[in-house]
Amino acid sequence: MALDPFTPDGFFNPSTTGFTIINSYSTKRSSNNTLSVPPDIIFPSSPLPTLTLGDLNIHHPTADPLRVFKDDEIASSSPYFDRATDLGFSLLNTPAVFTQFSMSLIGHPGVLDLAFAGPLLAPYFTEWSDPLLSTGSDHIPILLRFEAPLFQAPPPTPNWALTDWTSLESALKATTMSPPPPLLTTRSLDVWFSTNLGRVTTPFALHTPLKRVTSRSKPWWSELLSVLRKAYNSALHTSKRDHFDASLLASARSARSAYFKAIKKGKRAHWSSFLASATPQTVWTAKKLAIGRPPPGSQSVREPLSRLSSTKRPSTTSSLVRHPGFTTRFCSRSKTASLSPRMRSVGP
Repeated sequence: MALDPFTPDGFFNPSTTGFTIINSYSTKRSSNNTLSVPPDIIFPSSPLPTLTLGDLNIHHPTADPLRVFKDDEIASSSPYFDRATDLGFSLLNTPAVFTQFSMSLIGHPGVLDLAFAGPLLAPYFTEWSDPLLSTGSDHIPILLRFEAPLFQAPPPTPNWALTDWTSLESALKATTMSPPPPLLTTRSLDVWFSTNLGRVTTPFALHTPLKRVTSRSKPWWSELLSVLRKAYNSALHTSKRDHFDASLLASARSARSAYFKAIKKGKRAHWSSFLASATPQTVWTAKKLAIGRPPPGSQSVREPLSRLSSTKRPSTTSSLVRHPGFTTRFCSRSKTASLSPRMRSVGP
């Protein structure tokens, strides 16, 4: 079954007004031991973002790296994964997490319910999880989460770190609530509630400045970096007045060194915090940030990292990704450039 949702406002960007969802249930034919839905139907070549999922009844090491496979299982599943790789589809499952549990005592659990995202959809994938309760079936419910970028800047939010709590506390103590109306109706209750809510929220709005998250915002930025940036820009502008004053150039170099060292320290601290809270669902994001994008033409179906993905314990996952063998190119060293009068001011 294929669905083609459409919206004129765009799904993942304003120019993409539609995407394709393919839900397949593939069974084995008894006559020739082949599957009922061929690979070219499950993985079409489409100009739209494509999500392919379903009970495909195939076993492959990429999805279940801990399983001992038979030759016929590899032979029947390889054409599907080869087709997915050729078209740039990415496997969304967390490897080695079972999706089917047999009702009989002799059956073995397996990873039969697979989900793939096409190359235009994969960048927006954020989570594959199984947090839902059983429905009584031998297959578990699976939650897929995609997050599209915002088409416009988000609205401003309160900056609680800069709230004037002393003045706010005094204003809240002076706030009085009006009694409820003697005769309650839908309209009178709505007016009474809105009036009192405004009396409470107005002091917060008066004593709390707003902040807006932009595409230039950095999660590792701090107030200390703002101070060091201001000091560096000031020293840089002062050194430009006299290019031959050694003391001014030395002061600018010192301010620049302190600024960029603090940036590296902030990035490292943020990266360590991110790895410390890594889970089996977010480990692929950590891998992408650490290793970077694969080169063009390389395989996009994820290789089985069984040690990272076969555990559901966040503490184990975070300790593994913080191992020295887990490359951390996220904290790459910035290039050292000599200070010259033509250097421009920098900022976040």
